[in-house]
Amino acid sequence: MKKAVLSRSLSPVIYVTALMFGLAGASYAQQSNKTAQTTDVLEWLQFRGPNGTGVAEGFALPAEFSAKKNMVWKTSVPFARSSPVVTADRIFITASESDKLITLALDRKTGNVMWRRDVARARKMTIYRANDAASPSPVSDGKKVFAFFAELGLIAYGPDGTELWRVPLGPFNSFYGIGGSPVLSGNTLIMVCDQRENSFIIAVDTRNGKVLWNKPRTNFEGYSTPAIYKPKDGPAQVLVLGSPTLDAYSLDKGERLWWITKVGSYPKGVPVFGTDMVYVVGEGGDNSFLPPFDESLKKYDKDNDQRLQREEMKAQAEAYEHFGWLDGNTDGYIDRAEWDFVINSTVSGYGLTAVRLGGRGDLTATNVAWRVKKSYPNIPAPLIYRDVMYLMKEGGIVTSLNPSSGEVLKMGRTPEALEEYYASPVAADGKIFMVSASGKVTVIKAGEQWEILATNDLGEECWATPAIAGNNIYIRTRNALYSFGGLTK
Repeated sequence: MKKAVLSRSLSPVIYVTALMFGLAGASYAQQSNKTAQTTDVLEWLQFRGPNGTGVAEGFALPAEFSAKKNMVWKTSVPFARSSPVVTADRIFITASESDKLITLALDRKTGNVMWRRDVARARKMTIYRANDAASPSPVSDGKKVFAFFAELGLIAYGPDGTELWRVPLGPFNSFYGIGGSPVLSGNTLIMVCDQRENSFIIAVDTRNGKVLWNKPRTNFEGYSTPAIYKPKDGPAQVLVLGSPTLDAYSLDKGERLWWITKVGSYPKGVPVFGTDMVYVVGEGGDNSFLPPFDESLKKYDKDNDQRLQREEMKAQAEAYEHFGWLDGNTDGYIDRAEWDFVINSTVSGYGLTAVRLGGRGDLTATNVAWRVKKSYPNIPAPLIYRDVMYLMKEGGIVTSLNPSSGEVLKMGRTPEALEEYYASPVAADGKIFMVSASGKVTVIKAGEQWEILATNDLGEECWATPAIAGNNIYIRTRNALYSFGGLTK
């Protein structure tokens, strides 16, 4: 059955997470999509930095840090699983408390809270306990900040915290919640809302909140953040990883341009660019982890009504806990159609898929360069840094691969952090930072034959992906936001 931590995974033992990451800000969205290496990154304008790559360069970062070493500041913040974004002078985060949906701006140098804005939830959305009302990360254009809350919609604030506009969205039908983050390219804000039914992708003008286009999607539940692709010749495209396809839409009109099928289901993370390639991860297996419906009826259907109720499933702990995922129409029963939907959704391809960029229409037969159906992470997105791909998997398993061929170069473990990972790895200064669920930050030396440099224990749970900007790495734990660094080359 599906073991979920709506913060990252979904497979035969599924962990669906909603800490997904945002996309690059306007200044990075127009870059050519070569291997993820950038220079002199002073800002980290979306959850996973420049166009979702997770990479920053140009400055020195420490391998060792703690409350007593290389800490610039620590600030207490309200709880959420969303990640920080960084501008030249601000850090923006989201959170929630009671019926309040919160956006905060902190001073980048000191960590002091510059302003806090609370809005009331438009409604109460029941979601799995391992998610929260503010798991999507915000995105910034360097001055303004744009946030998405599933219980409200999109909302924009100016540099001083003045509310500029809001676009109501929802309600949504997703047991695990909406996990993707908004992304930005120029004055166009993109939000993908994949749910059990009526999925859609929407584009909004950041200057006034006007809806530019809104396109329905046939995809079902997904928790991925899109990425922006700028071809050498032609308009920008929005790449969206869904269940079970990778789709490309034109940024200007929302036209579906091309797609790849059978990439897996219930995706998290973000499409990651390499040299003329994009890489995506989806969940699934060769066989469903669910038994046939008739077998389950025979075992659990106590009243013989040919349906399964939650209380009838109490003996099966995981089915009982994740009953709402199987009960697609939320009527309190699981019927054959709902059960079979989940079975079929998990055998529609899976693993790590490498796709050559370029073309129109269904490119599945022509543009899939390679697939790996093992050693892929359930929640953390892949990282490509200095021509090597890195995967961080539950249990502290780190794998380096050749992004051109999928060849495994090295596989090993983080011996001091053999646990779950909800944050995606990020890289800078020849180092890769991997944050575990308990707040252990493993720092490895980048390379095909990577090696561990240090393990730093923050002593508090962590779901958020770190942000890197200038000489600092910013890490959000359950109750605090840290700034570590300050080194100079």
